[in-house]
Amino acid sequence: MLSTLARSLAGAIALALLAAAAAGAAAQERRERKAERPPPACSHCKDKLQTIEALRENLPRDWTLAVERDAVFGGDILTVRAGPEKAPTLLLVHGLGQNGFTDWLPVIPQLALRYRVLALDLPGFGYSAAPPGKYSPRNYARVLSAVLARHANGPAIVIGHSLGGAVALRLAADHPQQVGKLVLVNVAGILQRTAFVKHSVVPASVESMPPILKEPAARVRDWGNAVIERVFGLPRDPTRVLRASDLAWALLLKDRSNVNAALALIDEDFSAAVHTVKQPVHILWGEADTVAPLRTGQLLAKRLPRAQLATLPGVGHSPMETAPESFLALLAFALDTEPAPAAAADGSAAGARDLVCNGQAERQYSGRYREVRIERCPAVRLVNLSAERIAIRASTVQMVDVQVRGAEVALDIADSELIATASDFAGATAIRADASRLDLAGVHLTATGHAVEAVRRSRLIASVSRIESPAYTGYWHEDRELENAALAP
Repeated sequence: MLSTLARSLAGAIALALLAAAAAGAAAQERRERKAERPPPACSHCKDKLQTIEALRENLPRDWTLAVERDAVFGGDILTVRAGPEKAPTLLLVHGLGQNGFTDWLPVIPQLALRYRVLALDLPGFGYSAAPPGKYSPRNYARVLSAVLARHANGPAIVIGHSLGGAVALRLAADHPQQVGKLVLVNVAGILQRTAFVKHSVVPASVESMPPILKEPAARVRDWGNAVIERVFGLPRDPTRVLRASDLAWALLLKDRSNVNAALALIDEDFSAAVHTVKQPVHILWGEADTVAPLRTGQLLAKRLPRAQLATLPGVGHSPMETAPESFLALLAFALDTEPAPAAAADGSAAGARDLVCNGQAERQYSGRYREVRIERCPAVRLVNLSAERIAIRASTVQMVDVQVRGAEVALDIADSELIATASDFAGATAIRADASRLDLAGVHLTATGHAVEAVRRSRLIASVSRIESPAYTGYWHEDRELENAALAP
């Protein structure tokens, strides 16, 4: 009885965390709009105007509003068109929140000078109906495909924000003939769901704290991450009934469009799309985003075949609202240029020295090294670094764009936490983990033996990553524990 109650309670906690993270994304967007430079008032959203007729009266007369039937969910959707009819099509896809397409109003007039701007309220949002169904990126991509088939002048430029960025990426992967270029803005949901919730609940950085607080804050963050990982590592997944039944999904999430879309978003695996989308992609990111972490933009820029990342310092999750002038400047550059080719990584460490961190907190290192040894160092960052071997002991480390090649064991980590993004580990064994927690996003492992070996129990969270080894070659996107064994995804 007690064990059953405990499992039920733990399952309820996990589901509540998922729902809270989903609903919290929209709430956080609203908080950011108040905290940053005030955006335009919500003068056109449905909460303000109530009807499409009132909306039409408040928009420019040369804009076209239409209510169209959506065959995917079986409801009506609102579409909006602005700009020259024969101009290239530019499709805008909004994120979570009931503002829908009106999130784009600060920038539509400028875009409509050159493009046939096409926007819509996705099913469940804004002025569109909220029919039952799973509001997943794949289903939404089917909605967009049908809209483009009716209105686009050739392959469209697709600009997606937050949830809309993930939908745009899915559209480019599933319907490539309809997409000529992608612009992804502060994309949410690409990370494996445990990693996404960790970012939403636990602060990712301690850089802004006073020096005396940095080390204890880093340890508190590490503890919070461990709690979330434990809850989401439950063997009895509390969301499995939702994922197994479209009917259950529709009944349990009726009239909860934000939660519906957010849960479906973080449950979708974008590994194949991220590694195979061939269209040019510009990625624009507000660096102060507390909804979608910058590491998502970094992994997309690294792993999409033709991608480039540009950031806005001090700007949060909705740059087109809170910093429209700066956003339009970056967007104009993205629309007029092709992404610059990524520079080839130099993994050679010939003649390089060793790097040792021992008992130091909040340090950042870059450059080329032979061996990197980190021991008892909380809140260490390795950025744009290459080495033959990295050994981590009793530390918390973040890595971005780290290349490790050549050693018997490329990364050897014990009693530590690692958050690695857009990095590569290659060796006879790519990673050896011993009583550690690893959160890997956009990481590639290349091994002539095992990709990952675990000694004492370790947790592995992998988001849109890839493995090449004799035992397994393919994508890796999961959350699991491993003990005294080699990884078999």
